Amino acid sequence: MTVIHDSRGVPHLVEQPADMEVVEKAIVQLVSMKLDHERCRRYARATPPLALMLAVDLLCSMERPSAVEAARICDVLRETEPAEPRTGAMLSAVDSWAAGDLVAARNGFQALVDTYPGDAVSVYAAHMLDFYLGDAPHMLASIEAAIGRFADDDPVTGYLHGLHGFALEENGLITAAIERCGVALEAHSDDIYAMHALVHCLYETGRHEEGARYIQDYMRGRDASTPMRIHVWWHYALFELYADRVQDVLACYRIGIRRKTSARSAEDLDAVTLLWRLALVRPSLDEDWKPYTDENWYLFNDFHAYLTYCQVGDHGRADSLLEAVLSRREKVSEEMVDIFLGFRSFTTGDYADAAARLARSFRHSSEMGGSNAQRDVIEMTGIEAALRSRNYELARHLRDSGRIFRHQGPVIRRYEERLAELRTSENHSQGVLT
Repeated sequence: MTVIHDSRGVPHLVEQPADMEVVEKAIVQLVSMKLDHERCRRYARATPPLALMLAVDLLCSMERPSAVEAARICDVLRETEPAEPRTGAMLSAVDSWAAGDLVAARNGFQALVDTYPGDAVSVYAAHMLDFYLGDAPHMLASIEAAIGRFADDDPVTGYLHGLHGFALEENGLITAAIERCGVALEAHSDDIYAMHALVHCLYETGRHEEGARYIQDYMRGRDASTPMRIHVWWHYALFELYADRVQDVLACYRIGIRRKTSARSAEDLDAVTLLWRLALVRPSLDEDWKPYTDENWYLFNDFHAYLTYCQVGDHGRADSLLEAVLSRREKVSEEMVDIFLGFRSFTTGDYADAAARLARSFRHSSEMGGSNAQRDVIEMTGIEAALRSRNYELARHLRDSGRIFRHQGPVIRRYEERLAELRTSENHSQGVLT
């Protein structure tokens, strides 16, 4: 034990790790999404790297209460002693993230990666921030520049291959992504991030049956503490949805996706868009999201809360949320506002407005963050709105310039049949993009 005095001079007994093994283990845990928060908290005052890793992992949840805790960790670290340059730079990057300035945070961590080769924590943080910013090109460039700085036998290297695999997939380099995921999974068969990246590759290539089987095999015997558990089951439900096995989708929703570990709304992100796709949103889901209006902080989460409010007809709450989002200091583009309002129009039955807004804006959706697969709900909703408003031109535009029609299956074939019927109908409009 060691004695640490806080800013009021009060002494505290704090556990002191015997050597750097605890820190090195925590780095691997962080990058593999298994960080032991309680151990980090025990050692935090005596070992700033553990405190900073805890802050980074908290921020990766992209929830405001976690951001507040991360900011508090930084304040405590500054109270103890002056930070050396590397720690000071990381504190600054964490502060920016906690304040919601994701670009400054990403740039701060990237500068750390460039200055300190082999800084796995900053590599991981920059990667996650690129994901939240929807900046797939930088995500790929960053990990490709960094990964060569790690020795093959470094315990963290295998997990970095998983990050590389996901970055390749999000940039459309599917063959290379599958190869990289294989390298990662050979190093660590339980690497959930590499497994998740491979699932994305199967989705992107239309291998829905294979994807569903792969997830079933991987998740067999894993418990509720499995990292990304709910999101992985969402992928399974998506595969089943595209195979038109709705009963399996609903079973997955009940058994896998709604088996939450927290009452908070953020665990419902995937449930919202799954049920949107099924048009079966439950009232209980809306109840979980009601407090979110006062906690809005990150655009991707804001979008899912907005969808929930619109789907259950609480448009007043949806409008208030959008006003709060637009009042924040970061700029929200016109295209993103169109996407929000397009979903609102869809739920009020104004399919013509929804189709027009989503057709001209869906390709700009990366601004909200998330993955290509998660954002496909925007394209799907735009196509449905165009078909319902009998606007053949907009429906065809979405079909030709979008993503989801690349692979065949029962659901996609029905869309194609509806589009063909609309083309031959004398009763359809000729909408144009503006």
